[in-house]
Amino acid sequence: MSTPSSTDIFARNLGSLTEAQQLLLQGRRVAVIGCGGLGGHVIEQLVRIGVGRLHLFDPDVFTPSNCNRQLNALLATLDRNKAEVAVDRAMAIHPYLTAQAYGCDFRAVADEDALRVDVVVDCLDNIRARRDLAALCARRAMPLVHGAVNGWYGQVGVLLPGSDLIDRLYPARAVNGPPPPVLACTVAVVASLQAAETVKLLLGLPSALGNGWLHIDLQEMDFPIIQG
Repeated sequence: MSTPSSTDIFARNLGSLTEAQQLLLQGRRVAVIGCGGLGGHVIEQLVRIGVGRLHLFDPDVFTPSNCNRQLNALLATLDRNKAEVAVDRAMAIHPYLTAQAYGCDFRAVADEDALRVDVVVDCLDNIRARRDLAALCARRAMPLVHGAVNGWYGQVGVLLPGSDLIDRLYPARAVNGPPPPVLACTVAVVASLQAAETVKLLLGLPSALGNGWLHIDLQEMDFPIIQG
């Protein structure tokens, strides 16, 4: 079978996106930091909506405990690096993107251009790393889309240059506790919202989450927005 055209692949985006917006996404660059639960779903959606360049960071490999929620955690991918598996899947969806795997901590990347992008997506599960990522984005004036999950609950926030949202959510004195329970349904919801916020930033569309965050309670179906 011949490779379908980009027009055919993204045809069902049109109507929600204009042709000009679709073309704009093709030229945008996004870094996804963490390619496990949230990251796997975020990457999937950014690929399918047509973002043209993805820089994917994760030093970890898939383990059996990832299989309850992580899109790319399969028996066939156990012990493989998460960023590399994500690139393989992205390129299997369509060829109209460039996806680069960085199988290391984002703080250890020597190539500074790897983190010169239009939007950064925080799919981490470590408070110190989140704070370091927010500080890096602040220095480079790059917008950051934050997401986190704990059982039935989650949050999504958008940090524009100058925002102190991560400091408010994760004060310097905060420390990591034991790994929280994580449900696949919550992961998928939070990641979808992160992907939507990322696309809005890439297209210059307004967001109700600018320098604020959305609290997600899937048990009570309660979704309040907390303003910055």
